[in-house]
Amino acid sequence: MDTELGTCYAINTLQGREKNAPKLDMTSNRTTGPGAIRFDVMVTANIYILNEEEVPTLTTIGSDVLTVGQEIFHKRYITIRNIENDAGARLISPEKRKCRYIDENFLQVYHHYSYTACTVQCRKDAQLKLCNCTNYFMPNVPEHLRCNVSGIICLNSHVHELSVLKASWSSRPGLSCNCLPSCTEAEISITKDFKFVTTDSYASVQIELAVLPSERYRRNVVRGVLDLVVSTGGTGGLFLGASILSFVELFYILLIRPFCDIYTQRDDDPWHRRFGLRRLQDNNFVPNWGWTYNGKAGDKDTSKVEERTR
Repeated sequence: MDTELGTCYAINTLQGREKNAPKLDMTSNRTTGPGAIRFDVMVTANIYILNEEEVPTLTTIGSDVLTVGQEIFHKRYITIRNIENDAGARLISPEKRKCRYIDENFLQVYHHYSYTACTVQCRKDAQLKLCNCTNYFMPNVPEHLRCNVSGIICLNSHVHELSVLKASWSSRPGLSCNCLPSCTEAEISITKDFKFVTTDSYASVQIELAVLPSERYRRNVVRGVLDLVVSTGGTGGLFLGASILSFVELFYILLIRPFCDIYTQRDDDPWHRRFGLRRLQDNNFVPNWGWTYNGKAGDKDTSKVEERTR
């Protein structure tokens, strides 16, 4: 795994170079009991115990880093508190829920989001702003952006500003990074540390779960979209005597129904609607010579002549 400290060897990480890297089965439950992992380190190294989405950084707390050397057996007990999220938390923006999921990533240095990965991105941006180049070990950086000798001197002159994190309201030198924690990040606590001297030319490290997790944090959504709909319907029914369905029906009657009526009557024939079907024989006119209007035919003609004379 590429980090700003150099190349690290990681187990079951999401931030590695390989996307489908093999993973060890490190499940601990009531059947298996508290799990433990033991390995040997041939050289002096720093051991980081992190979540699967986290990465080692310059600002990692020193007490959480286990420095190992030759002829020493190191044993550390840890406890874990997991975080479980409500399904409705996905529908809320990260700024409101105050955390980000690992797939809500906007970083350039790593493929998955985490708080430590965000601080690495923040440090990279600060290095580019101050010295126009980045640390040589900065992950996922083009070769032309890596610092040369003059760039390294520039980074060294701003080491106090780049290697310390501070709050936005603080006036001391340091980086102010607006990074949210991960929504799935578990809390790892150190319980005990033991060291024993051995005769081996290498260091042995054993990391063991002290007890099975008995506590779990849960992030619940107090008021979601459904709660807003229910509250709106209750308020409308109390003060207006209406519900959400009433507003939907009003919208349908005023807008949708007139257009539907116009669409269904677009091919309607007014003659057919008034007189029914017409046949071709109805167009043949046959005069009725014996038909009169209130009298004889002669009387009708005389009345017409008198009417014309007047």
